Amino acid sequence: MTKPLNILITNDDGPLDNNVSQYIRPFVQYITKHRPNWNLVIVVPNIQRSWIGKAHFADKELTATFIYSDPNSTDNKFLGPFNRPQVENSKFKFKPNISGSKDSEKIPQNSIEWCLLDGTPASCADIGCNHVSNIEHFDLVISGPNVGRNTSRPYATSSGTVGAAFEACITGNTRAIALSWAYYNTQITVDEESFETVSRLSCDVIESLLKSWDYENKVDVYSVNVPLYPGIRYEDTKAVFAPLAQNSWTSVFTNYEEEDDNDENDNGGAIKFKWDPDYTFSRNTVLNSEGINDGKLVESKMCTITPLRASFHVSLNDEHFGKELIYHSLLDTTSSSDVAVLTINPKEYIAEPLTVSIKKYLPTLPIIKAESIEPFFDKFTRIFQYGEYEQIDASKLHSGVLHYFANTFIYRKALIRKQYLTQTINTFTAKNPTSILKTAYMESFNIDVDYAEFLDDALDEAWELRQELEDPKNNKWWILKPSMSDKAQGIRVFKTVRDLQAIFDSFDEEEIEGENTSENKIITSQLRHFIVQEYLQAPLLLNNRKFHIRCYIIAKGCLKVMVYERMLALFASTEFKNLSVDNYNVLSAEDLSCHLTNTCLQETDKVKEIDPVREFDTLDEISAENKENIKQQIREIAHDTFLAAVNANRLNFQPLENAFEIYGVDFLVDRDYKVKLLEVNAYPDFKQTGDALKNLIFELFDNVTQTCIAPIFQKKEDEDIVGDIKLNNFTTVLDESIHDW
Repeated sequence: MTKPLNILITNDDGPLDNNVSQYIRPFVQYITKHRPNWNLVIVVPNIQRSWIGKAHFADKELTATFIYSDPNSTDNKFLGPFNRPQVENSKFKFKPNISGSKDSEKIPQNSIEWCLLDGTPASCADIGCNHVSNIEHFDLVISGPNVGRNTSRPYATSSGTVGAAFEACITGNTRAIALSWAYYNTQITVDEESFETVSRLSCDVIESLLKSWDYENKVDVYSVNVPLYPGIRYEDTKAVFAPLAQNSWTSVFTNYEEEDDNDENDNGGAIKFKWDPDYTFSRNTVLNSEGINDGKLVESKMCTITPLRASFHVSLNDEHFGKELIYHSLLDTTSSSDVAVLTINPKEYIAEPLTVSIKKYLPTLPIIKAESIEPFFDKFTRIFQYGEYEQIDASKLHSGVLHYFANTFIYRKALIRKQYLTQTINTFTAKNPTSILKTAYMESFNIDVDYAEFLDDALDEAWELRQELEDPKNNKWWILKPSMSDKAQGIRVFKTVRDLQAIFDSFDEEEIEGENTSENKIITSQLRHFIVQEYLQAPLLLNNRKFHIRCYIIAKGCLKVMVYERMLALFASTEFKNLSVDNYNVLSAEDLSCHLTNTCLQETDKVKEIDPVREFDTLDEISAENKENIKQQIREIAHDTFLAAVNANRLNFQPLENAFEIYGVDFLVDRDYKVKLLEVNAYPDFKQTGDALKNLIFELFDNVTQTCIAPIFQKKEDEDIVGDIKLNNFTTVLDESIHDW
């Protein structure tokens, strides 16, 4: 006969419930039917107590109640709660109330008996092990099954399920298993057959661990995550030992301030913090991490087993203990050290690629996440800051203090503002008529318009543009772009002066009526500077859709320019329609949609129908020869564009020896495979790359770190190591000194 096992079951989701505790009923029912040698005692919180870790309610007296459920039911109904046990064969040591009340008479003797405590999961583990039954010592405590996975460091350290298992080891001196069932695609509940399969898997894993417990490595707890999905097959599900994913989270709260409706109250509205974890961010950090871990394997629908110790102790060699700590301060002015300070939002799309690459090539460099760079000046030998433009200390960076490095130049509007870019290119091509920019940049004019009523005056100033627009024989169409806007705000396609007037009138009307809610609308008086550029009427189409190429170009020091060869193709959301005065309304967003390729303007339902962002090299519709032809033109355009900036507009483009910058440069291709430069963007929107192509951004920052960040902190003996690494997807297009300008 198999030896009985005394097992305590607890959890953090509470008693059986349709909304928050759907898993414990099928699990307990399976055990009662298929594991007759398991002597179960069940002690759980009376309500859900998730995300509470190993907490106790200090100084609070806890009260027990008891409920009873049908071992054969397929729902989560139960009888109770009662103040005392209601059956003669109670699992609990307290005197039962069997006085013959109507409620107790309804309880069958084979009912499953539950003790509920108005405390935490850890309290349930403590009291369950020590105070409620006549069992002197349990063979095992099972905490769970939790509704949802408990993989990775953020979940495990917050989990009430894991916390209860730890408490069982500490106050119950028993082995424990934290059991979690990992559902997928928000489908929490499944059919009874699938529940039974997952229960069988769980019990078999538990029994296998009991027979092979790793006492040698002092394992206290195993965290077991079992996949749960409809139709799961026992024979297809592997159980694998896996380490805990060592990822980090951003804050799980967002804050806001309530408006105070009481005019007599001088205190103002309340400041509140809303529970708002970014689960997607956490999942992505696990999936993009290196090596094997529990989170990745559960995503592959494997059962994971992670050994844990119920301790904050870190295993170190004996020589570490007893060793005196030498005091240092990060802000000690006598300290001589290097540091990387990241002032971008930790939730930013690029935060992980940047951090991973710095740790890869500079593993000993401290990385500090901060809101400001100020506390670190004069405290370190060398500082590298990656931050938003407004966070950079422009005066210190531009002064040439070579212990401070950053990810942006200070003066670069010769490239990134559309009217300055036009001036830069026009000046350069006037002196260099053989430059590729002569044909690669569409004819463009700058106009300044404060309000629609002043358009006529602006066209008098730009008299060449007026001539073009008023020429009845001219078949050109034009595109209007605000000089400083992004995300396609204010872009319009038109043909005549009358069209242009209607567009500016519509801008003014939106501003006056307070209807400036569309992402593609602007306030004219706040922008003022516009360019009018010839519109490419015959773009290269793929599947009858217009697209543009996004190329990341890196400018480093004074001045090296590199083109990242892995480029993106961004597609319009609707099929292309040729422009005609008869079928095109200059004020219609629908008519405009097929001519704009900005992903930020695309409607969600239409994005599902197409793939709006693809890697350029994967476009099978373009031959390898034509792809290379396009890329070569982009390299030449990049060379001449940056050369134009430093030669034709030096006041407005001043590269710095102690800085670099990543630009997102956009190009169009016409039907003859000729490339046209659209615009240059500082601080490009990397997240438009999407999750599917995020490896492209990881490789970009890997290469940027090698070429731009690592050399800042290189020692002489390390220079050759980094220098020998082949950057397969970086092509240098310009490398010359401009110090003497």
